[in-house]
Amino acid sequence: MISQAYGKTMASVLDLVRDVRERELYPFEPAFAAGQDVRTRLHGSDVLVMSTSNYLGLAGHPEITEAMKSALDRFGSGNCGARLVNGTTTLHLELESRLADWLGTEAALTYSSGYMANLGAISAMCDAETVIVTDQFNHMSIMDGCRLAESRIKIFSHNSMAKLAYILERNADAPKRFIVVDGVYSMDGDLAPLAEIAELARRHDAMTMVDEAHGLGVMGPGGRGACEHFGVTADLLMGTFSKSLAGVGGFVAGRRDVIEYLRHTSHTYAFNASLPAVTVAGVLTALDLLRREPWRMRRLWENTERFRRGLLALGFDVAGTRTPIVPVHIGDEMTALRMAKDLLDRGVYVFTAMYPAVPVRGARFRLTVTATMRPEDIDHALDALREVGQAHGLLD
Repeated sequence: MISQAYGKTMASVLDLVRDVRERELYPFEPAFAAGQDVRTRLHGSDVLVMSTSNYLGLAGHPEITEAMKSALDRFGSGNCGARLVNGTTTLHLELESRLADWLGTEAALTYSSGYMANLGAISAMCDAETVIVTDQFNHMSIMDGCRLAESRIKIFSHNSMAKLAYILERNADAPKRFIVVDGVYSMDGDLAPLAEIAELARRHDAMTMVDEAHGLGVMGPGGRGACEHFGVTADLLMGTFSKSLAGVGGFVAGRRDVIEYLRHTSHTYAFNASLPAVTVAGVLTALDLLRREPWRMRRLWENTERFRRGLLALGFDVAGTRTPIVPVHIGDEMTALRMAKDLLDRGVYVFTAMYPAVPVRGARFRLTVTATMRPEDIDHALDALREVGQAHGLLD
């Protein structure tokens, strides 16, 4: 029997979901009927997808599809085991070697998801003697990894270097200090000040870990992420394959001895089923395409600037975004949901971020731009946002 306390919590969530569904405001978990490059099928209609992490437009690329088909014929659908047992293939080793070479690290380790990479790496590297210092807006996988580590957790105000310095100074006697941040913040599209963080880490003898999930393929001259953008080196780099690399899975890269330590102590690596080889083959091909087709990053940034300028000209609040993640702040949750429904009726799908993903009455559309969008796609989205914004009193 569910306790009364759990019952109250469940009831409040289910009441909200039921209310939204009865009003037909918003699909909490939309079921797409086709792939997601720019346009796809949703609820029987063609829609423009403005909330996808397919930044380089590689999802569904024919070369990736062919590589995966070939790997399926050779390796089958799954490995049926963890990496340390029977789940490692030659493709896994090739991907880890290629990642390390590309990122300029000594070694890399792949996980079945980016979430597992953060959980496993942080909980293995940190213990009761560690003070973990983390940004308040870090991804939930980072926060869960910190909780799992059983370390002392110190949270600094978003991107506040004064607060970070204060925490490090107050914990100078701790045996170990571990700073972990997102390179690109997934809700607001802003960047961590990694140069200042690296200097504070050096000054206070702290280890650094940067989550490059939304930086790979997007930031830096070679698309290696926010660290490359700022010209800094972190002790550990974490990344995912589920965004610019159009696959699924994650990795951690760094010094060889650290990676070997994680290989044998990271629970989400040692006790979790490995990535299917078919997925690894797709990621390897995506890496080739990223390096072979630099036009994708150029087009991504051209589209990002066009979209951001258009939103600002309309009068929308897009905060301080500096990436293809463009938040449009709405505020009231129900207003945001009604606007999302109206946008969907106009053939534009947007994701509505609400509490607890963002603060109460801090609802926003989390909009993203991709390399394969055409100028007319962006203009269509801007026209729809203008019409809906005016209809709901957000714009003049």
